[in-house]
Amino acid sequence: MTLQKTTFERQKLFDEVWATPVTKLANDYGLSDVGLRKICVSLDIPMPPRGHWAKLAAGKKVPKPPLHQTTAPTTYERVTNIVEVDKVLEERVTKARDSATDVGKIDARDYMPPPDPSAFSSQAKLVVRAMKSTKFDEGALSSLGVTWADISVSPGLAERALLLADRFAHEAEMLGAKFENAHPPLPPHRRGMRRDTGKKRNCFALHGQRFFIYIRERIVQELLPLPPPKPEKARRAGAPQPAWEYRPPEYRYIPTGKVYASIFDAATYYESCKVEDTPRGAIEVKVKKAVQSAADSAIRRKVENEVRAERELARRKKAQEWEAAKANKDSLLATLAGFEKMAKDLDRARSLRRLMEEIAAHQDWAPAELVKSLELMARMADWVDPLVKAPWPEIDSVGDTNPFGSLW
Repeated sequence: MTLQKTTFERQKLFDEVWATPVTKLANDYGLSDVGLRKICVSLDIPMPPRGHWAKLAAGKKVPKPPLHQTTAPTTYERVTNIVEVDKVLEERVTKARDSATDVGKIDARDYMPPPDPSAFSSQAKLVVRAMKSTKFDEGALSSLGVTWADISVSPGLAERALLLADRFAHEAEMLGAKFENAHPPLPPHRRGMRRDTGKKRNCFALHGQRFFIYIRERIVQELLPLPPPKPEKARRAGAPQPAWEYRPPEYRYIPTGKVYASIFDAATYYESCKVEDTPRGAIEVKVKKAVQSAADSAIRRKVENEVRAERELARRKKAQEWEAAKANKDSLLATLAGFEKMAKDLDRARSLRRLMEEIAAHQDWAPAELVKSLELMARMADWVDPLVKAPWPEIDSVGDTNPFGSLW
């Protein structure tokens, strides 16, 4: 995502507004006409009156007013976020979807509702078996976490929910889904509690992503009024008061007949897709599109993970190459520093030898202490010279720190 800045100048925008209709000019700037009018108001720019462009189209001459002076700002900056499209990712996603579609066309057939539960698919029969062992609780028959499809509906809609489960199983199988039914049922949990996403549950896998279906009915919960208190008997004076009795609230559950079918991510319990009955169509006609949408999201996530892994591998490879180049650079710089030190030491040795030659050539009037130090200078020059590297025991045998200075 990048930021794009557009600067509007008052005089230039005034000339453009009176030369081009606002709707066309706003389209050129990528704005709505209302947005461009707001910018003109903030810059105190007069707009053409109603009928201006009709008069020009009729051939009438309409004078253009001059731009008046104002205390408003003369420029307006508009910053927008530009979302950059990852072309490589989009191309690979499109290619993966096309290949998945070609594979699905091999055995693609429309769903035919079975006449009775015995004609359901093998995956739907597991849901039917799980529903038979459910108990009526809180106004619904609930089978949650037992199979790849969770159902929570009133008894009157149980048959429709099972038909929806069979339709979901058929559409998922047509897209190559793999069903997992070996996990133990999830333990029951109270209303409002969150599931533990760390525990695996029965589901079906599409392109490496695990999903489960949740078919539920909206059931209204109403609080029942408390029963009238019992008539109290006349108590004698000084008799103890009766103990206060806690009465838990009681609810009445009313089924509404509104059914929702959702596709959830089994790893995160994120709702990937949701369909319901609308005037445009029932849930049954939206199942295929919902499963296809979940498959498309799974393909995109799979391709995103692959592209991210490839780019991370390329980044690490480039980082290793950079580290190797940096190490080579540091080595060359260290070698250069060594050569520079050797050149500096060589210059020092040559300077000492030139001094020795000057002293030897002028021994008659040279200072006596320099004449006596010719032998020491020669030793120093040979010790400093990197081409000779003669030993100097008086210097080499003594370190920079005193090893006997302190006990600690």
